[in-house]
Amino acid sequence: MAAEKISANRGDLFEAFFAAAVAARFVKRAKNKTSKKLPSITAGDVNTILTEMMKKGYTKNVNDVGSAVVDTVTVNVAIPKKATDFLQVKSNWSKVSDLRTGAVSFANNHSRLNAQARGLSINERQDIIKVTAAGTEDQKGTKADVKVEIQSPQNPDRRFRNIDYSLKVSGGEQFHQVSGQGFDKFLNIFGEMGIDVSPIAKKYNTAINDFFDTDVYTRKYPSRGAAEQSGGGPKLKSSAQIVYSYAGKKMKKALEETEPNEIKQQFANYIIFGLSRNVNTELVKFVGKGNIKTRVANREFRDLLSNSIYKVSINTSGDPKIIISLDSKKLLQIRYKLEVASGKSAGQKVYRFYPRHYLEALEGMFTI
Repeated sequence: MAAEKISANRGDLFEAFFAAAVAARFVKRAKNKTSKKLPSITAGDVNTILTEMMKKGYTKNVNDVGSAVVDTVTVNVAIPKKATDFLQVKSNWSKVSDLRTGAVSFANNHSRLNAQARGLSINERQDIIKVTAAGTEDQKGTKADVKVEIQSPQNPDRRFRNIDYSLKVSGGEQFHQVSGQGFDKFLNIFGEMGIDVSPIAKKYNTAINDFFDTDVYTRKYPSRGAAEQSGGGPKLKSSAQIVYSYAGKKMKKALEETEPNEIKQQFANYIIFGLSRNVNTELVKFVGKGNIKTRVANREFRDLLSNSIYKVSINTSGDPKIIISLDSKKLLQIRYKLEVASGKSAGQKVYRFYPRHYLEALEGMFTI
């Protein structure tokens, strides 16, 4: 059965349910200090927290097990307005109950989260546990959608292992992109993973100028239809394919080698940075029907990527695309997408071609 059409982005909604479920894990504590397993989080627990989150933010004081010491759990949400408006109508929640089910499943079954929650509930020390759904906050230094930050006022110098979660839903696999016109964008997307495409620049520019003369980066159209009917779109794609094919062949040669090499190391560094900005980050992917898959972007994963033997395939029709697989599992793809973007010129609405290069995690990223 197809999912019901809704007015908000499912990825944004998942952030809110996920933050509420993680907070519930810190609030719903063990019955006693010897209990190894915490009581299960329910949909009702998530609903209670989410209700307060959508009003003014959630704050809950909760005692350590068998102690008068009080911890404070807070949740704040910063998600786009459409998602906020959707969640403020509680009758909408049933339309995305699968997202809540996935968040509850994560909170109940994630061993590291449960161990951390249990430890904080029995340490007889005042802790402040701050959960933030941070999708619209400044993302320059992090890829986090949900952050967990822990402080102890009585031990201000104590360092806690704070956790960033980067969330994905089906159709939301992108974790890095380079946008805009100019050959420098190709140099950027491929150069960061160790592939120099500068030798193909002349051939690319010649292919474009055969159609556009010299105004490819400045030409504007009076309507989207006029741009689409100009024939410029297919020409830009076929020209981009020249670069993607060149880059794909170089990647194929380096990544399919049996031994580690410099390109593999740069490739691994690029993936880790794209996933995490080099901050300890766990990827959490909602794969449907309440199921969750995870991948920690850490040193061990970097080492795995650096020492693997890949399979590289190049799309020869349609949008330019390079797919990189490992152990017969599609790991990621670099994809070129051409849009017709609108803007203003001399007070008039105009349209122009606007390319994007997407780096997207595929199923293998969570299963290798």
